[in-house]
Amino acid sequence: MFYPLSLFIGLRYTKSKRSNKFVSFVSLFSTGGITLGVLALITVLSVMNGFEQELKTRILGAVPHAMVSNQENVVSDWQQELASFAQLEHVKSVEPVVRTEAIIQSSKGLLGVEIEGIKPELFASDVIKSTIHSGRLTDLKAGDYNIIIGQALARELSVGVGDKVRLISARGSRFTPLGRMPSQRKFTVAGLFSVGSDVDKQMVLMHIQDAARLIRIEKEQATGLRLYLDDPFDIQSWTPPKLADGQRLTDWRETHGQLFAAVKMEKNMIWLLLCLIIAVAAFNILSSSVMVVSDKNAEVAILKTLGIRGRTLNLIFIIQGAWSGIIGALFGTALGLLLSTYINETLAFLGLHLLSNASGGARLLPVLHEPLQIVVIMSGAMLLSLLATLYPAYRAGKVSPVEALRYE
Repeated sequence: MFYPLSLFIGLRYTKSKRSNKFVSFVSLFSTGGITLGVLALITVLSVMNGFEQELKTRILGAVPHAMVSNQENVVSDWQQELASFAQLEHVKSVEPVVRTEAIIQSSKGLLGVEIEGIKPELFASDVIKSTIHSGRLTDLKAGDYNIIIGQALARELSVGVGDKVRLISARGSRFTPLGRMPSQRKFTVAGLFSVGSDVDKQMVLMHIQDAARLIRIEKEQATGLRLYLDDPFDIQSWTPPKLADGQRLTDWRETHGQLFAAVKMEKNMIWLLLCLIIAVAAFNILSSSVMVVSDKNAEVAILKTLGIRGRTLNLIFIIQGAWSGIIGALFGTALGLLLSTYINETLAFLGLHLLSNASGGARLLPVLHEPLQIVVIMSGAMLLSLLATLYPAYRAGKVSPVEALRYE
């Protein structure tokens, strides 16, 4: 097979035995550094991507992505607005809701919660619907005063399906001879869900008409409309609807934006720190290439006397030096994908359990591979390796045959 001269000699130099064993060690060390850096970067970022996706599913899948309400938090004509909002681009579903803060009380204690009055046939949170393991969403019927709560909340209150709890809301309170009294009513726990996030301790689901009666508004009224988008992260580029006078729109960034901003910052910092490992390995390639050029001064001088131009010599040492980075990047990518794919099996083999669930059992680390991210990591490692060879290659082109062969 025909190779260009620079490629042929450069590849021969990568395989040849060097008289200076230290140069060989530094070259091997730099290849290992690139491999280790790429492996660590792909593994850690894949796990971080998995955590971000799990948070997105568990939290943003259970809360509304956007909420339309007004100053009075009472929407009477939501049936007319439902169809217009549903036709908006990127809006997956729209539903009315009665939301209010309340206190839930059992014989074992009381906690602050957020009431979600919903219409079961329009309820759009697939995450909650898929995690209801006791009872059914259809058990929420108007007038039955049933509720579905998170398993973590039920554990705190020591209640189960069929038990009675009392809900107390400041909204809808009335003045009595004894003073201002909050609205309250007994409800029956009809089901439990377990999303695996703080939602399990905060959310109480009931029929929208039961919630309306609790806060003393008309049974056909709602406090707002909540919208679910195709992708909640598209909220930044999403064009909000034109609202009527007095209406306002809020989205998930007001309540959970700081959490996802912190996750993104952690990913960026981890990316920066692990990229430094690859940068250090690239400096090792530079130093090893400089030593290779010094070690082969006589050979470079002979090649020059044979008529090889300086540009060809530059390409020879660029290929020789970049080869370590290319091999390291390829091996690091392959090992990183392999380790991140089987990271839970690897941790189990080593007897390590980094996560535990509410019941005390071990949880699996979530992993999500992003192809573009992996390509950027591999290409970036190769590019750094290539840049590290430019100065040594430049020095090789400047070798003087007379000076190099004077004492040979």
